[in-house]
Amino acid sequence: MPVIVASEEAHPFLPTLASGAAIDQGRALHQDIRPLHIAILNLMADKMTTERQLAAWLGSTPLQVNLTFVATDGYVRAVRNGRKSRNTPAEHIVKFYNPLSDIRADKFDGLIVTGVNALEPRVSDEAFWPEVQEILDWSASHVFSSLYLCWGAKAALKHFHDVESIKGERKTSGLFHHRVLEDRTGLLFGFPDEFSAPVSRWKNPDRQAIAKRPGLEVVAVSEETGPNILVESEPFGEAGRRFPRRAYVLNHPEYETDSLRNEYLRDRAVDPATPLPLHYFPGDDPTKAPVNRWRHTAQLYANWVKLVYEATPYDRARIPNVDPA
Repeated sequence: MPVIVASEEAHPFLPTLASGAAIDQGRALHQDIRPLHIAILNLMADKMTTERQLAAWLGSTPLQVNLTFVATDGYVRAVRNGRKSRNTPAEHIVKFYNPLSDIRADKFDGLIVTGVNALEPRVSDEAFWPEVQEILDWSASHVFSSLYLCWGAKAALKHFHDVESIKGERKTSGLFHHRVLEDRTGLLFGFPDEFSAPVSRWKNPDRQAIAKRPGLEVVAVSEETGPNILVESEPFGEAGRRFPRRAYVLNHPEYETDSLRNEYLRDRAVDPATPLPLHYFPGDDPTKAPVNRWRHTAQLYANWVKLVYEATPYDRARIPNVDPA
């Protein structure tokens, strides 16, 4: 939350009562606070690992966050009817996951759509693509701010902007150098100008198509892997403030130290020619333990929670509109 100086005179750089970003003390003392409601469409096979990784960072602020785990109707229906799951116990899915049909009438402050180990040539070739499109359409009127991760980002770029993602001959995997270009919303507040973050994907969004979409702000880019964090922003409040209506994160700030290693070992068991993740193992020696040099980048999730809290309406029935207060 913003620091406030109780003065009618404008402070050189802090919000004051002369600034549209500040509120008077009386209102601050009686300000209503409620938990944020965030839905996570978890498409990953190992759902419990993804839950742990995301919840650890979404819960790293003083704000209360209610999480609702979501899966496609077809998937939840199949599990409830006895379909076995190799990576997540079926009883876990039955207990903790909701199909869209069960939450369709609800409004959410935030939505996160995860990646998935999808190997079809195009995003729209996946069997579950129509159900994902339905959820993306639903989010436009029932979600205030959306955060799309990896495959989820590619799916949303295709759905909302018709940006195709192109499958490479080899998986893009490793720890890659990034530069911050522009960050009007503050999604990367606290990040250094240059940072490393894990990337793990088969398909890469069309860079030329992204450059032709003026509504997409490229926040962080890697020379090796292209634009990796993009934002669609909208204004709220005064003084030119903006919030991320949709954020597309194509790298993996939430990855734990061994995440890329585990993916490499899994892929190598299927294809012994699987190359090592780039810039990840010390000396490119997979027998040496990797060193986590990106943990701080997961602050992106806490930044997103804060930005959503500042702009979302107190009355959830007003979502997706900006709070007029």
